[in-house]
Amino acid sequence: MCELFALNAEGPVNTNAYLREFFSHSVNHPHGWGISWRDGDPFDDASVTLVREGRRAIDSDRNWKILGSPIEKSHVLAHIRYATGTDMAERNCHPFRTVDMSGRQWTLIHNGILFNEGLTFPYEGRTEGETDSERMAVFLTDVLDEALLRGAEPTFDARFEALTGAVTQLANRNRVNIILDDGEYTYVHTNTSKCTLLYHSFTDERGGRAIIVSTTCLGGHAEEEEWKPVPANRLIALRDGRLARTSAPHGYRFCETILELQRKMGVRPEDYVA
Repeated sequence: MCELFALNAEGPVNTNAYLREFFSHSVNHPHGWGISWRDGDPFDDASVTLVREGRRAIDSDRNWKILGSPIEKSHVLAHIRYATGTDMAERNCHPFRTVDMSGRQWTLIHNGILFNEGLTFPYEGRTEGETDSERMAVFLTDVLDEALLRGAEPTFDARFEALTGAVTQLANRNRVNIILDDGEYTYVHTNTSKCTLLYHSFTDERGGRAIIVSTTCLGGHAEEEEWKPVPANRLIALRDGRLARTSAPHGYRFCETILELQRKMGVRPEDYVA
């Protein structure tokens, strides 16, 4: 499965050490990597830096060059890919970037499997690549646009409610570990029966609050006990390194045993999804 990394902080935080450790895991996740960070206005496309490459991160000169300079940002997303049925190519690498009708810039990373693609399959012709993750990004953007068209105010609460409903629907019979970022808020969701997403809350050198979300513990043994499971089956929003809002839990817990049983039967569901 892929690995996810996200930072949401009150101010710029140097994440190079965490990112070096994170990207070192590409030994076992060799099918592509990507990173994005944000500065300033969430409506300014120039505020988003996005780099993706369809190769193993530890073999990438671009990755080494990026990590060779300080990455001091308040919003960061990173992804290393384990491909399950789609090409090893830049177009299939995360993060994916979309823009809603208000002009707000969104980035998304995903680790999961969509068995039930009823909501996302119609978006197959609207994506650059072939992944269910990118189709999900476009679907969620459409949900946000639809809320605005129906008269919703362009507020955080309206966006949160729209995303909560959409993510709850997506979680039905699907493994949905996703992180979205709009430059102000970072939205996190996991619904697996086993812990597949963790968070670490800390105070940076300047005294500002910060939260890192990751598939695995980072920071070595010294920080291992600081990592806690992300609460499952609900949408969580972070702002300025703090919890901003959490939804009521839904009932769509994805049981990892299903995958284990299917593999024992010779069925590899990952081969038929992104």
